[in-house]
Amino acid sequence: MQLNITTVSDRGCVREHNEDMVLIGNDIFREGTKEIMVDLNSENKKYFVAVADGMGGHNAGEIASEMVLRKINEKINGLEMNLTEKDLSSKISEWVKEIHSDILNEGKKDINKKGMGSTLIGALFYNNKIYYLNVGDSRMYRLRNGYLMQISKDHSLREITGNKDIASNIITNSFGGGEKIFVDFASAGSKIFNEDAFLLCSDGLSDELNDEEIEETLGNKKNAVDELLKKAKNKGGKDNISIILVYLSGVENENNR
Repeated sequence: MQLNITTVSDRGCVREHNEDMVLIGNDIFREGTKEIMVDLNSENKKYFVAVADGMGGHNAGEIASEMVLRKINEKINGLEMNLTEKDLSSKISEWVKEIHSDILNEGKKDINKKGMGSTLIGALFYNNKIYYLNVGDSRMYRLRNGYLMQISKDHSLREITGNKDIASNIITNSFGGGEKIFVDFASAGSKIFNEDAFLLCSDGLSDELNDEEIEETLGNKKNAVDELLKKAKNKGGKDNISIILVYLSGVENENNR
């Protein structure tokens, strides 16, 4: 299986700082673009990409998002192969709680970091399967045959209550937010196919563009990530905007039996 990855992280049009952070393999960055092709084979069957959206005063959101990605990347790098989904889920949940505790402790040690936090949306390619990790309201979508579907579920008050009048940015679960945390960890689908695409993004994209607009833009394929960023900024770009787009190719038939 090959992963054709394009990503961008941008400050947007309003914010003074970019508190988002993007992880591609071992490359962690904000403010920039990257394109890479990854070949997952018998010797390399694991790969991880993620977006973290930081929050907090005194630029502490930048610190939180970087902490989350660096720490989760360390854990993923040490992850052994051929674990069951149950064992994977147990490890991910344990790591998330540990990182959450680390961020809370940083806030207790430094008043400038008090209240800092971050979301996390990640895609783990592991043993020819795709899993997602979700904490907060950053999102993962799948595009298949031109149709877009949201895979993750927002951990927000709007989502919980079903009340569309509630502001979308009131989140109910995040690193650094309260004493408790949980993570949604699950398969991104029982089957994967060539030309499936997975989109990970911070709410700087999904708050500006609705699903129909994202679907239409991805359907055109050419420069899709650049076009998504451009459209979000044209609509105001009120928040930082981070996007990871992964197209699959070379998917073996045995994955879909």
